[in-house]
Amino acid sequence: MALAFPVHPVTVGPIVGSTTDTSVRLWGRGEPPRPPGGRYCYGIAQLLAAGSTTPAQGAYFKLRAEDDFTGSVDFGGLQPAHAYAYRMGYFFSDVEEHLLVPPVGLELRGATAGAFRTSRPPGSPELSFVFGSCRNPGPSEEEIVGLGNRGDRIFDTIYEQADSTPTDLLLMVGDQIYADVRRDAHTFEEYCATYRDAFTQPCLRRLMARVPTYMTLDDHEIADNWSMDKLVDPGLSNEARWANRVRFQSAMEAYRAYQVVHGPALERRDVPGLTNTLTRYWYDFQVGPARFFVLDTRTERYHLARPPQIIGPPQLDALKHWLTKDAGGLKFVVSSVPLFPDVNLAGLMTVERRDKWAGFLLQRQHLLDFIRDNGVRRVVFLSGDIHASLWSELRSKSRPDFRLYSVISSAFSAPVFVPPEFMYEQAGVLDGQSDYVITRHGGYVQLSNFTRLTWKEPVLRVEVFERKGARVQDAELRLDA
Repeated sequence: MALAFPVHPVTVGPIVGSTTDTSVRLWGRGEPPRPPGGRYCYGIAQLLAAGSTTPAQGAYFKLRAEDDFTGSVDFGGLQPAHAYAYRMGYFFSDVEEHLLVPPVGLELRGATAGAFRTSRPPGSPELSFVFGSCRNPGPSEEEIVGLGNRGDRIFDTIYEQADSTPTDLLLMVGDQIYADVRRDAHTFEEYCATYRDAFTQPCLRRLMARVPTYMTLDDHEIADNWSMDKLVDPGLSNEARWANRVRFQSAMEAYRAYQVVHGPALERRDVPGLTNTLTRYWYDFQVGPARFFVLDTRTERYHLARPPQIIGPPQLDALKHWLTKDAGGLKFVVSSVPLFPDVNLAGLMTVERRDKWAGFLLQRQHLLDFIRDNGVRRVVFLSGDIHASLWSELRSKSRPDFRLYSVISSAFSAPVFVPPEFMYEQAGVLDGQSDYVITRHGGYVQLSNFTRLTWKEPVLRVEVFERKGARVQDAELRLDA
């Protein structure tokens, strides 16, 4: 007979994070202890086979103040493409972890419940997933007048779609929070408060508790148009550089706690007490027939470098190795800012152009040349950032078999101003790269939207849905020349 064990439901989450065909990572947040709370705040999670009430696995994980009482836990030994249920909660205790009662034998009272499905195994022929970017997590003008939060309701549409359409993962490619809007965060607590507001909105919370979710940051996780130059620019005063450094460190500590530790960038090292061991923010993973490489285009970018760089040499080398590891396989490269097309803006607005890969022409040319010269095929870049959705095709004058696609999905919650289509280069030679030509584009959407990508050999279907679920764009891309 199981021992009844009362716990608190998690205050943020749970989030189903990095999920393979045999494992899952679950994330949640507790709360600072209050009297008569113990010295330690523990998370507890149990995994159950679908339809069962008996835990098959269980684990404790510490929720630390330096992580804003967030943490994640891994379960392995699972079956591919199988449904599982889980429970998660937290409690306080003065007892060291190794002295706690084995977690499988407990009947959790008050825990948060959820369910998920493990990934298709590598080599599976089909894949379908949702991606998008850019939402303001704070109260919207619609909420103020009692109309509810449009920026959250779109996630309810994705959730309902997942009931009828297999959804392998949710990919959020930047600006999950707008820390520099409304609250204008500068401290760790202010950034964490912004995440708590964002991740507890009910529709997004329900979706992330069910569909494996992967994230990467963009500028609004730190500050608008962020680059690392703000820490070293000799044109800034010592005081300004120091203030920027404090802000950056606060933002990244919160980013690690709320976005990184439920993803593949966190590598478990079986070291007791270390839950957030990280060496980088870029990462890769595989689901079914597709491999994904998720770039970090913010914390390694320097316009003042010679030449300017948007990603550092180790990340670029890792990307190149990853591209050639399976040159003919289906590959998605996730970049929070678009590789192409470029922005048609001049004067004071060139800052928007410089914020994308167009601001780093030599590094972009190096990457494109590498893909072309090594015969790498079936590469699709996924991006957000621009508050509009579209797709573009890039070809090479010198290599007829070269074909590269860019698919942009933005925004989950469209702002008042949305850029018109003519602001983006729709055809012609790519700026600074004379061998590469944009030959086709389409799917332009200015509404609040998300994109579903479905792969069925040899076609990638691109469907764009507005927030209530109506399909507003539909295209089929053949990735082979």
